[in-house]
Amino acid sequence: MSDIKLKDVLKYEHSFCVLPFLHKHIDLNNKQKVCCYSSDQIDERRLVEIRESMLNNETVPECIKCTKQEQLKTFSERQLLTREYMRRYPEFNYDEPEELSYDLRYSNLCNLRCEMCDATSSSEWARYLGQEEVYKTVEPESIEINPNVKRMYLAGGEPFMIKSFSRMLENIENKDCEIVINTNATILTNHMMSALEPFTNVCFVLSIDGTGETIERIRTLCSWDIINSNIDVLRNTLNPNFMVNTVVQKGNIDNIPELAQWIDQQGIDTWHTAICMDPDEFHYKHYTGTVNWSDELWNSNCLKRSIQATNTLKKVYDDLCVNL
Repeated sequence: MSDIKLKDVLKYEHSFCVLPFLHKHIDLNNKQKVCCYSSDQIDERRLVEIRESMLNNETVPECIKCTKQEQLKTFSERQLLTREYMRRYPEFNYDEPEELSYDLRYSNLCNLRCEMCDATSSSEWARYLGQEEVYKTVEPESIEINPNVKRMYLAGGEPFMIKSFSRMLENIENKDCEIVINTNATILTNHMMSALEPFTNVCFVLSIDGTGETIERIRTLCSWDIINSNIDVLRNTLNPNFMVNTVVQKGNIDNIPELAQWIDQQGIDTWHTAICMDPDEFHYKHYTGTVNWSDELWNSNCLKRSIQATNTLKKVYDDLCVNL
């Protein structure tokens, strides 16, 4: 059995990641990738090669995004997920990979037109541009799911609009399987709510880039009031866990303190932050204001509980202060 030690593989720029060994990612139009952070399509032969390279701590080109993050001395998804899964499944045999986790995001069906998104990832953008047929995604006829599945992550597009996700959930026998839904929280559908109801471990990753006017500007067509109302419905109906995912960009720098305050008021324990790298025009380096993040932000409960979010926001803050 391969001798994988957590303390070793969490070091910056180590190549090992758990995902190629126990995780399957299906992207738009049924393209298989290492994970959602990789841009390169792979097949099963390449997957075997990637596993071998990682066990030998050799560079994996498909994982360049995490490598670049770690070169900046910020926590990468490789580090975060490897820590999470190795602690969760300490007896996993990396010499005998088994699909325990799925990340399915094969449809771009969506109801929003986020300014940093595009027609490839949002059918609403495609409709707005008059190119619905060009960017229409093809859903798979079926995906074979391991009966021992431990975690199912569904994204889009907007999962509440994708009916095949509901049908897939209905066919999962293990109702203790962790179900994670990445949602913009602007729409709830009966078919998804019914499919989720039998599961005992549901988590919603809320894509929230700001409060009030800020999110309504960044995520075009959304309503902040509806988002709050829908979160209440989800909480009261399914008793789920919540986490917030925020894309830090030039357009929400001034609103970050208010967002942290809202997360604390909601009693949400986990805040994940990512830096908008593409399109470049939305990168925080183009912010022209004066950043005013006080001690109240740094002392917020959501930052105290998230090393990753704190690390990312401190880098943004330091960079913006240097450029004053």
